[in-house]
Amino acid sequence: MRTALRASLATAVLAGAVLAPAAGAAYAATATVPQAATVAPESAPDRFAGTPVHIGEGLVAVLRHEAEGPEAWIRVVGPDWKPGENYMFRVLTVLDRMNITDTANGLDVEITKVNSAAPVLTVTKAGATKSFPMPLSEAGRTHGARCVSSTKRLGLDGTLVADLTTTPDGPQVQLVDGVTKDPYKKLTRTGPALAKGDLTVARILNPSSADPSFEYATPGEADPFETALFPELPKGCTFSYSFTDKAPAPKPSATPSARPTAAAAAGTGTGSAPKTQTAGQTTVVPKGGVAAGAELTEDRDDSTTALAGAGLVAILAGLGTALLVHRRADARR
Repeated sequence: MRTALRASLATAVLAGAVLAPAAGAAYAATATVPQAATVAPESAPDRFAGTPVHIGEGLVAVLRHEAEGPEAWIRVVGPDWKPGENYMFRVLTVLDRMNITDTANGLDVEITKVNSAAPVLTVTKAGATKSFPMPLSEAGRTHGARCVSSTKRLGLDGTLVADLTTTPDGPQVQLVDGVTKDPYKKLTRTGPALAKGDLTVARILNPSSADPSFEYATPGEADPFETALFPELPKGCTFSYSFTDKAPAPKPSATPSARPTAAAAAGTGTGSAPKTQTAGQTTVVPKGGVAAGAELTEDRDDSTTALAGAGLVAILAGLGTALLVHRRADARR
């Protein structure tokens, strides 16, 4: 009995020694999960980063101007916030092309010149207004804000929107998801169209001409496609390429061939197959005894009439011969 009890205790001690490290590791892993899942505000994605400016009332405006267009994210930072400190805290409102004005903590905030390459955020309190220039767009940084046209926004198929601009390098179309505000694809003079099978149909027509246009799909409309013109390049700015002529208009379909002659219809011509009668011709079906197997068209020439007359003469001649034979038979009887 004592021997069996000692054996059981030894087995339990050995099992505890084996299982203890695994249990400790599992506990340690469980204990560190919350700490590992915590993301510091500084590591927020670049999509929400920008240029923060203190606008008062414990708020900063995080200014952005990327492919999705100008944005001002109004965030709460507290009254003691200093430039260089973290600003990725609670959002009160967001201004963009679709929502250019709002109120936050008693401040009237608005994006002016929203469709230009250099928009401005204005902040008004008790009649006093402060202005904060927003960052330049990519085109503005490349060509200077003065030589970038205004932006024309169009709604496309689904949630996509298209921002049309003109720069010295030519027409550009930035496609953006209107809900998430994430940039999708960009069309340029050298890459003017989406690939076949993409989310929608969108392309720049005559991208290197003096007056290009943007064609896009409009599902559910009577005309499945719509065309829009690009904004003009500001005066005093020049294009960096030479214009090319517009693509020629599609040629009309081939003209109908001439009506076949009577010889061709009778099979004595070049041997080509007769053409199928078109639906526009009028068919006249004779009545009476000549109706069986007869079909004459209303539109016929003199040669057809001559052929019909020759056939009639042959029939009459056959009838005369038959009558003559019948009379001779009667005379012999």
